[in-house]
Amino acid sequence: MSRKIPLGLAIAIMFIAIAVTVAITMSVSMRTYNNLIKDLPERARMYSNVSEIDDIVRANFYGTVNESLLNSDIYDGYAQGLGDKYSYYLNPSDYEAYKNELNGEKVGIGIIAFYDETETAIYAAEVSENSPAAQSGIKKGDKIVAIDEEKVTAYNYKELMQKLTGGRLSSITVAFERDGAVQAAGVVKGYSAQSVYYSKNGTVGYIKITDFYSTTASQLKKAVKALSDDGAGSLIFDLRGTSNGTVKYACEALDVLVPIASDGNGALAIAKDRDGNIVDTFTADADSISMRMMVLVNNETSGPAELFACDLRDFGKAQLVGTSTAGNGTMQSAFKLSDGGAIVLTVAEITPYVSEGYNGTGLTPDYEVKLEAQQRAKLPILSQADDAQYQKAYNILIGEDNG
Repeated sequence: MSRKIPLGLAIAIMFIAIAVTVAITMSVSMRTYNNLIKDLPERARMYSNVSEIDDIVRANFYGTVNESLLNSDIYDGYAQGLGDKYSYYLNPSDYEAYKNELNGEKVGIGIIAFYDETETAIYAAEVSENSPAAQSGIKKGDKIVAIDEEKVTAYNYKELMQKLTGGRLSSITVAFERDGAVQAAGVVKGYSAQSVYYSKNGTVGYIKITDFYSTTASQLKKAVKALSDDGAGSLIFDLRGTSNGTVKYACEALDVLVPIASDGNGALAIAKDRDGNIVDTFTADADSISMRMMVLVNNETSGPAELFACDLRDFGKAQLVGTSTAGNGTMQSAFKLSDGGAIVLTVAEITPYVSEGYNGTGLTPDYEVKLEAQQRAKLPILSQADDAQYQKAYNILIGEDNG
């Protein structure tokens, strides 16, 4: 049996509800207003100081002010002032290069170059199959001694390494040494850079992922299929020194290997902002790879590479070999500026599939294997026979090492 509420009581309840709503709204508004007022004096002081410095410089500086450089350094200084090494400013040309890299559109001759300061030489650490470099006879491990007839030195190697990238359909002359003999080749630039390189040792496939870009997942899928078709029964992923890319593209690469995320947080990764709100969720489909896997990591394995390694272990797909990782469990986003540049900011912390977050702590390997200082210095060109971390993973996979 229903009861009717007296009209007077109903009106009283309505006014109470309105009063509570107004009170809550006023409380939130006042808190926002107070925060704004609190920040305004500090902002005004900062702008005033910058203006004062600018006035003094323009009135007294002996040299000429480079407006473009000055503005760029001011923006860069602001980003550095955040105290977050993963947040930074990009000028317009750097931002364009940044976007091209993420889209897998960075071009060059098709090699990953490594400068060995002990030998004052540039090495081809990786050479993409069918790339201009490969077609010109350059192989992995070749020592590049000169580019455009300019000998590599400790003073010009950065400039010369830049010549190996960019400049679509332009060409360079590369002199390289192999087995004590030097030969030169004209190489046309314009090859889209790879981020996945692979080879096979017996029944064990080896996959080096250098970056997590938009094209990485498709390249990884191709590499896994090629190795499987060639008789590989297990895989070693090398993520040592890998840090570039995004969480999104790392999850796309993971999706090639793991099934639907049904345990843990129900996703490959969840990104939460500073208030704990979920800003992004990364999922996987049902396809997966059943091969046994090992992952090589070190203190330069960072960001998206750490997530890739962590999730493979969380899914029970792989174990980690090497040393503890960098501990960058955050997500960055690029915000375009009106001048064509951008500021890349850390916007969220990442929660992996099952494990607790690794931000600030890194991942501890299942098998800790350290390399000697000389080996670490030459890691990109270290042979597998001399690579104790690779050998540990390899021997476990072929059953000659029980851990």
